[in-house]
Amino acid sequence: MFPVRGSDDGRRLALLAVASLTVMSTATVAPALPRMADAFEGTPDAVFLSKLVLTMPALIITLWAPLAGAVIDRFGRIRFLRFNLVLYAIAGASGFVLTDLHQILVGRALLGLAVGAEMTCVQALAGDYFSGAARTRYVSMQSMFMSAGGVLFVALGGLLADLSWRAPFLVYLLALVSLGIAMFYLDEPRHAAPAAPVLSPGEMARSPASVEWARIGLVYFLQFFGMAMYYMVSAQLPFYLHQLGAGLSLYAGLAIAAASGVSILSTMRYAHLLRATSHMTVYACGFALMAVGFVLIGLSAGVPGVIGGASIVGLGMGLVFPNGATWMLSLADPRLRGRLAGGLASAIFLGQFASPIIAQPFTSRFGLGHFYLGVAVVLTAMAGLLWLAARRRRVPGSGQSA
Repeated sequence: MFPVRGSDDGRRLALLAVASLTVMSTATVAPALPRMADAFEGTPDAVFLSKLVLTMPALIITLWAPLAGAVIDRFGRIRFLRFNLVLYAIAGASGFVLTDLHQILVGRALLGLAVGAEMTCVQALAGDYFSGAARTRYVSMQSMFMSAGGVLFVALGGLLADLSWRAPFLVYLLALVSLGIAMFYLDEPRHAAPAAPVLSPGEMARSPASVEWARIGLVYFLQFFGMAMYYMVSAQLPFYLHQLGAGLSLYAGLAIAAASGVSILSTMRYAHLLRATSHMTVYACGFALMAVGFVLIGLSAGVPGVIGGASIVGLGMGLVFPNGATWMLSLADPRLRGRLAGGLASAIFLGQFASPIIAQPFTSRFGLGHFYLGVAVVLTAMAGLLWLAARRRRVPGSGQSA
């Protein structure tokens, strides 16, 4: 039985269908990266540029999402979302036909424009449609859908990559299905109408509804950090497995899919954990789990250990990802929700884009195994700092806590 048009269930279904495209925007092509690099071996820095194919959308999202947030705060959400879902399908699938690595990077940049807009719209609409406990439940469901989408799209990408490195790009055409669902179920929220004022930074500071910029900035930083660490799986693991002698792209797809799939388990417990603790404590637990997973990856000599380690990393990210969204939405004034959601999208995807750049000097010098152990040390230190900060604050976990 399908939800009734205009109902909360229908809106929830449509938002989840669109949100699932976010993880597909990058991770779907990850298993194909080594074969893509081989196909363009005559191109200077082909390996590094192939990794940028994975993360190029993230750079564009970082620059574009805050501006997209200002656009939707001023002119509304729905028409902008529909246009960008069409752009998503066209730009995403362009890699199937383009014959130059630099052209593929341009297509990925256009994909970034679409993803930055659709992710910002989804986060803002979640704040528009839902509040309180309903919003926390939706954000948890969104994380689970994105994780399930990661399993499906990455595993499918790995399977298709063994046929051709171009084949995974066809998966992006599924955005047209999400477009149809969104057109049927999503309507423009009343308070997001075009009359919403555009506030300058000075006007924001003087606005009766103040913005807690220190906490917003902390949320942005922790989401950036968490995503940069998590993407050490998607961007580096296919090459690590290649070094270990696992020749099939399917193995890389399974490892990345395991990280996404297992994260559903921790996301299911996220709301309960938040009620019992605080946002900072949840971050500490998530980063600690990720550290354990990277230790296992770094010490593994075969596919089973790598998949097991990636799964534990996913458990940690299953707490980190929804934590930032719920914290930000609890701090955001409705008039600024689009812009603050855009800032969160920028932080997340800046972490994705920065991940291979951060990793490059260390992986080339120490090797991927030792690099993963170093990542675990950094995550452990961050988890310890957040744990101590949470204990000093002693703020109860009310969903609005630190």
